[in-house]
Amino acid sequence: MRGLRDFNWPKIVVDDRQIFLGLIADLFPGIQAAPQVDMELQGRIRTVTRDRGLQAEEGYVLKCVQLAEILEVRHCCFIIGNPGCGKTAVWGTLAGAQTLGKMDTIHDIVDPKAVTADELFGCMNPKTKEWKDGVLSTIMRDMNKNNGPYKAHHKYKWIILDGDVDPEWIESLNTVMDDNKVLTLVS
Repeated sequence: MRGLRDFNWPKIVVDDRQIFLGLIADLFPGIQAAPQVDMELQGRIRTVTRDRGLQAEEGYVLKCVQLAEILEVRHCCFIIGNPGCGKTAVWGTLAGAQTLGKMDTIHDIVDPKAVTADELFGCMNPKTKEWKDGVLSTIMRDMNKNNGPYKAHHKYKWIILDGDVDPEWIESLNTVMDDNKVLTLVS
């Protein structure tokens, strides 16, 4: 019950949360499970939040914890919201808190709409049949081989796609985001 509730809670819009709680109550009648709290992580999040000049309000700390919990069971996720709502602050704070906890976290930020699909993913020259890496394939390869700033001691290596979700590039990432973890391209 706790896993089902806590994993899905951050993904449900506020208006639907009471309906979701009703469904959980129907599935698990009479059971009340207190949320599991990682006090150490919360403490690190509060420290990093204050160090970054932000206020460590409970709602903000909760969003950072929820992101950490989702990343424990999924290898990728979306943080969606209006500009200025704190998306970058949440993942940046979590990265800092993980690094503070000896789980070094580095990231690379890419605006997927600033380049063409071929520049983002890579492409094959139709005449020479030679492959040319794109931004994402270069970053993924370097992270995997621990090249450049991506040293082996980093526990977490994130690629942040910071931009509007667009069907042009997101469709190609479906196979990366599912359990296959394989980038499959039309080319």
